[in-house]
Amino acid sequence: KQWISTQSTGIMSSKYQIHVTSDSLNVSEALDHITIPSCGGISIFCGTTRDTFQDKTVLYLEYEAYEAMAVKEMERICQELAESYDVRKVYVAHRTGRVDVCETSIIVAASSPHRDDAITYVSKAVDKIKERAPVWKKEWYEDGSVWKENCKCSGT
Repeated sequence: KQWISTQSTGIMSSKYQIHVTSDSLNVSEALDHITIPSCGGISIFCGTTRDTFQDKTVLYLEYEAYEAMAVKEMERICQELAESYDVRKVYVAHRTGRVDVCETSIIVAASSPHRDDAITYVSKAVDKIKERAPVWKKEWYEDGSVWKENCKCSGT
């Protein structure tokens, strides 16, 4: 199933729930999706806005995305990694728009019968999403703003 609304674009299947949204992210939603009786290992990564970067005060982050393409690339990443790691359920959500300090900008979560696969899968998924998904980040500081490289997806 694929959905597109004014605030969220994503896919949902029995295994994957992946979306890009301007709404606040909810780790409980991720946990609800990935928790199943056959899995004893659950790993969840939440990326939040920190208040400093290289001795500069960060006021907030602002994300832009090519939403439909970002969802497809995140799904592709999840499927590729699932070929190497025994994960049963996966949840990925990425924010767009303004994300204040201490707010969550990305959640990647997975469940597996054993913890090692879940932990490694989530770590690799975060790295690959930052590398490949068409999502861009602007950091706002007290003295101005700067676009940060978050995607090496030119020509994707």
